[in-house]
Amino acid sequence: MLDIRVTPMSHFGSYMALTYQESETPGKNGIYINSVRGKSKQHQNALKIIPTVNGTPVDYTYKADEFQISLSFDGGEMHLCFEDSERIFVKGSGDNVGLTLDTQPVFNFEYNYLLGNAGEEFCIVNSYKNLTKYMIFAPNGSVSLQQNVFMDTTGSTNKADNMSSIHITSEVDAEDFLCVIEDVPTHGCMPEKRSYSFEAALEKSKNHFLEFLSKQPAVPKGYEQTLREAAYLNWSCIVNEQGLLKRKAMYMSNANFPGVWSWDNAFNALALAGVDDKLAWDQIQLLFDHQDEKGQIPGSVSDSTIRWNFSKPPVQGLFVLKMMEKMTLSTEQLETIFSQIKRHVQFYLQYKDYNKDGICEYHHGNDSGQDNSTVFRDANIIDSPDLTAFMIKSMEMLSVVAGKLDREQDKEYWEKEAELYTSKFCDYFLVDDVPRARFTRDAKIIESQSILPLMAVIIANRLPEAARRKIIQLLRSDKYLTEWGIASEAIDSPLYEEDAYWRGPIWAPTTLLFAEAFEECGEQELAEEVAQKFLALCKKGGFAENFHAETGEGLRDLAHTWTSSVFIHLAGKLAK
Repeated sequence: MLDIRVTPMSHFGSYMALTYQESETPGKNGIYINSVRGKSKQHQNALKIIPTVNGTPVDYTYKADEFQISLSFDGGEMHLCFEDSERIFVKGSGDNVGLTLDTQPVFNFEYNYLLGNAGEEFCIVNSYKNLTKYMIFAPNGSVSLQQNVFMDTTGSTNKADNMSSIHITSEVDAEDFLCVIEDVPTHGCMPEKRSYSFEAALEKSKNHFLEFLSKQPAVPKGYEQTLREAAYLNWSCIVNEQGLLKRKAMYMSNANFPGVWSWDNAFNALALAGVDDKLAWDQIQLLFDHQDEKGQIPGSVSDSTIRWNFSKPPVQGLFVLKMMEKMTLSTEQLETIFSQIKRHVQFYLQYKDYNKDGICEYHHGNDSGQDNSTVFRDANIIDSPDLTAFMIKSMEMLSVVAGKLDREQDKEYWEKEAELYTSKFCDYFLVDDVPRARFTRDAKIIESQSILPLMAVIIANRLPEAARRKIIQLLRSDKYLTEWGIASEAIDSPLYEEDAYWRGPIWAPTTLLFAEAFEECGEQELAEEVAQKFLALCKKGGFAENFHAETGEGLRDLAHTWTSSVFIHLAGKLAK
């Protein structure tokens, strides 16, 4: 079963998703086709599915799995499935059973156009709010398709009280009907004349997913179903290359985060490495496709939106190192990523070190990925140990890749740079063997019990032994390590909150980074303990954006791909 209230049903490559929405507003409950185009977050509802009998809407119950939604009601039933990334099929059966598609207009110019000759009518829905159009047609000749439009006569170009719906009904004596809903990302098209079969569409969609599932890594016993759910979430959140997306992209969520963020995507890339190496490579490249002349990459990108407001932590070099343990990069790919990461590092060194003290800074919490960490509660520019640690890992990656390319001079240069910045890190950030964030302007220590500074453990054996031991001791203590994993703020901190984003909850990305850092530090037992806790957390709470640190309850967005990706990666490691 699939809970489409939480995890929308979709298809690899598609910008459409099927959800059931519950609302206290009368008439709003129901199954919707949502758009996951980047600017449509505030108006994702595109089409509401309304079954009818004798032209009158009827109440229904529904059940869903990964590929089909079935509606039951007095007098008939209805089934929905994807055929592929562009088309949803709706099959209805029963005497006088029909379908109304409410196109959910927001603007005055949003309505459907009835086109085609008699007997071959079809509608184009102008879903401006969703940055797309939909073509609706009934390939079965015994079906009637009608248009219902009411336009606000004021002619307002703002929101207006419009109505726009499409009605599909079976003609007399017809046992069932078939309706096709097709995503039209450009201006228009016409129904393709070919055979249309609900059963064939359903089988095609199933087989596409099962092939993707078959490539996933083995997992520990008892987690096979959780793996399937994780793989489905990832598969269903991949959209086709369109607009600003030059490659297929795994969105963070079809529910609340339709887009790709420039550190979130690295975790998805890692889960895909060894599963689909091209798709894994493309996740890293999605942001670098937009790298500017300064070397910066955008904070996020979707098919229709690009944002430069925040730079996000530079994790890409570290994750390329991790990916190379699971996949082989060609010489061309090595040359490409070397150039990209080099320019990215140089961007930070030049534009994220305004006082030129050799320590890069975060200008805002969002730059760190841990948006509202208590480190940022004073709204100041800060020097955080994790940022320098990520820079060092990028320098390590440049040295490793230079070695693979037989560029000995570059290899030596970047290794020396990594050593230099490690020395700066130790001199500036370590206080009593614990890394501490500082205000950039006066270097004053920031009092915080956030895990953000402790992320510096990722440089592992570069740390002095005493510091390494102290950080690990702190993280494994009950201040941070709960039954479910490592909390983002110490449990006994006065600033700890159960559900306040980075002020308490457990997160997938930090779990992965800590677990693998522990492993590098020789703390294999601790690394496995943290990984096992996370697997149990996902089995209990699904793939939530984050989790209550003490109960394991899923919080915020409940179907988030970096969580499913971290599950797949850690489960695969534990199964070996």
